[in-house]
Amino acid sequence: MKEDYSKYLLEQSRYVVIPVYQPTDQLKQLVYDVTAVGYEVLIVDDGSDPKYDEMWEVLNKKATIMHHGVNRGKGAALKTAFQYLRDCVPDAGLVVTMDADGQHLPKDMERVVETAAAHPNALVLGVRQFDESVPARSRYGNRITRAVFSAVSKTKVTDTQTGLRAFGCGLFDFMLDIPGERYEYEMNMLLYCGKQGVPLLEVPIKTVYLDQKNTSSHFNAVKDSLRIYREIIKFASSSLIGFAVDYASFLLLVPLTAALPYHLIFSNITARIVSGSVNYTINKHMVFSKRKSASHTFSHYVLLAIGILFANSVVLSLLDGILGLPPHVAKLLTELILFILSFTVQSLVIFKPEGSHYDQKEVVKHA
Repeated sequence: MKEDYSKYLLEQSRYVVIPVYQPTDQLKQLVYDVTAVGYEVLIVDDGSDPKYDEMWEVLNKKATIMHHGVNRGKGAALKTAFQYLRDCVPDAGLVVTMDADGQHLPKDMERVVETAAAHPNALVLGVRQFDESVPARSRYGNRITRAVFSAVSKTKVTDTQTGLRAFGCGLFDFMLDIPGERYEYEMNMLLYCGKQGVPLLEVPIKTVYLDQKNTSSHFNAVKDSLRIYREIIKFASSSLIGFAVDYASFLLLVPLTAALPYHLIFSNITARIVSGSVNYTINKHMVFSKRKSASHTFSHYVLLAIGILFANSVVLSLLDGILGLPPHVAKLLTELILFILSFTVQSLVIFKPEGSHYDQKEVVKHA
């Protein structure tokens, strides 16, 4: 059945979506190469100068071209294409996005699409191999972003900034609901796929650069990087808020309960109850929304909270009583030790996506 559906998708219209701003001549060759192997091309001109009108006239014979009156950003251009395909192209089966600067080879694009046909409910990424042939700005920038993304999302992605991506038409609504208008939209794709249980699959590709400075890119190293990292930080906000509530409550309660026996344990337990309630509410409605029912998750969350609370109190008592650390220092170290355990159990057990047929971290490799 799965093989039949994959074959059906490959027989439907396959669209290559290319967001464009101030294009180079490489765009013409890319369109010719892609249409030569049987793909439909949808170009979204994101407010390019009027001097490119002649290029649009030439490419209009080979592709469908949509125009933004002003530059709105890569994310906005992609959403314009996805909405058009969803609403106006009933036979659209598979969609693949490519950058306009000729960095992606058509043969790699086809391999990414074939993987998407086999896994239509996944987002398939064409991931670059970051050797010395990749410009330093892209190589080091991706390395840093990849590390931050992995730390926040607990998902390993080899290339967080690849523009070569493919998915089945059933994900249009999901893609249109993802926030972001500029380069941060592509990062949000990865974050929200992990958040909503959409698998991320990887296909290694070769990337062609015209020069070592990658001058054809319109990526602003400062502004666009800030947008991307802002989204990552926002994604991690539930953990930060939960920690802030817990730590503030603990510091407030310690002096107020100093006359009580085991006042440190009492303060810790009370603070954990308060922050646990806040953390569960945020995780359920923001970080792990649209997953299992509240009754199912709450009972498991309570069991996890009790276990974490017990371990938290034991570690805190050891650090304070045996090592003699001040309460505020002991509390920080305790939370650091137990944070990874808590988040891992929540994401893999309590709020595990239902109905997902593929491993989110699966990597699809082709020779």
